[in-house]
Parts: sequence; structure tokens; C-alpha cells
Amino acid sequence: MGRKMKSAPVYFAIAQVRFNPILSLDAYAAQIQDRLRKEGFPDAQRGFLTTINLNVNVAPSSGASTPPQLPMTQTGRYLFGNMERTSGFILDHGALSFQTTEYDVFETFLGTLLKGLQAVNLAVSLSYTDRIGLRYLDAVFPKSGETVRDYLSASILGLTEKIDDTIVHSFSETLVKRENVNLRSRVVIQDGEMGFPPDLQPMTLKVGDRFTQLRGRHAIIDTDGWSEAREPFNVDRIREQLGSIHAGIDKTFRASVTTNALKVWE
Repeated sequence: MGRKMKSAPVYFAIAQVRFNPILSLDAYAAQIQDRLRKEGFPDAQRGFLTTINLNVNVAPSSGASTPPQLPMTQTGRYLFGNMERTSGFILDHGALSFQTTEYDVFETFLGTLLKGLQAVNLAVSLSYTDRIGLRYLDAVFPKSGETVRDYLSASILGLTEKIDDTIVHSFSETLVKRENVNLRSRVVIQDGEMGFPPDLQPMTLKVGDRFTQLRGRHAIIDTDGWSEAREPFNVDRIREQLGSIHAGIDKTFRASVTTNALKVWE
């Protein structure tokens, strides 16, 4: 089992497994909820996800001042959280995600995700998976007397160490492929307080005080890994794929930070 850093910078982690569509999800929700409740996730909510289809040609409206209306669809989803609201599952018609703001070690995180996935499978008998992903957000706040330069690789610092004005943001992105795994690292350097990328808003989980109380120049390292292949549903295979993705993310993360940073966080 991996060793947890004493001052680990990770403040959010999410894993997702996409599978064959379950159009009758509402009929199985109560059964799935009961199993997840027994696993420590008693807080259940039903919500909706609104999506806009940008690939449809929309004819102009008859009114000259009325803009064309893009087609929108709403799909139901379920949220199953723990009592502390620091971890939870998101279940929709084609995917299960597990997210947490209290990350321990990968093995514990993976074990909880697989328990949730097995709860879904026992209820609906999943046929296949076609995408598996893992994502981490790390907040890099230098200690007093230090700068971001002491924590990040020089290749992703941009102009932040050469400009004294307020940094609205400095952005770096690298996408690589390792066998069948795609790995993307985004690093944003900015002044102010820690936040979440737009695609993770609104954030429903509670974030620890050791992150929310920090202010000043900092970096957010957003590391994302995924594989896409349609395969028969198999828990052992999912465990293997997520392990491979995690190994790639760990390598990418360590390439983004300095030896000093790793010593501070150990």
C-alpha cells in the first residue's frame, strides 16, 4: 500500500467509470442507495444535469432581436455522500464517479470506488465499460520565505517569477500518451485563494480548512488520466486499468514539482 504524505497537497480526487447506458436507472436507484448507505454513504439526493448540444444547426428565430435557442437536455443523476460531506458518488445513466476532498492513499480510494461499482453491478448487471478515468487537484502554496519557484519545475513557471504585478493566471498544459493511457497535466499559477476548475463547479463537497484558509500566490496542479476502450465489465480489469492510470499520473506529477516540494510534503 502507498504511503500517505504528511502534508499532501491533494485537495480533490475523482475517478469515473463509464459503462453501458441504464435508461431505467430510476427503477434501480433505491436498491443501489441502500447498498451504498451500508458502505458509509447515507446522504442521498436526486438532481439533474443540463447539457447544451452545440452540434445541431439552429435556424434563426423569426424575431429580429431574439437570438436562436440552442437545444438543451436534462438527464437525471443521483448523489450519494458520506455524513461529513467530504466524499461521495455521482451516478447517472452511463457512469459512476467517486470523489473526495479527504484523500488518503490510492489503494483506499480505489477500494471505495470499486465497492460503489459493485453495488451498481449487483443491481443492474453491467455489460461493458468504455472509459475509465482518474483526476487529481493539488494546491501548491509556498511556505513563508519561499516562492512557487521552490516547488514547481522551471519549465512550467512561465513569466510568474519575472513580474511583480498581481498574477491573474499563468497557464501550462501538456498532453502525453503512455501506451493506451492519455495523461494531461494542467498547471495554473495565480494570486488569491484556492479554487476549482469551471468543469467541476459547483463543488458540493466540503474542503478542508488547511486549504480554504490559504491566500497568496500559488499553483493548482490538475492531473488527469484516462483510457478509452470498450471491454466486458470486469472488476479486476478496472482495478488494473486504474492502477496503470495512477502510475502515469504519479510520474507526471513528480515531473511537475521539485525535489524540495516532495521533501516538504513527506
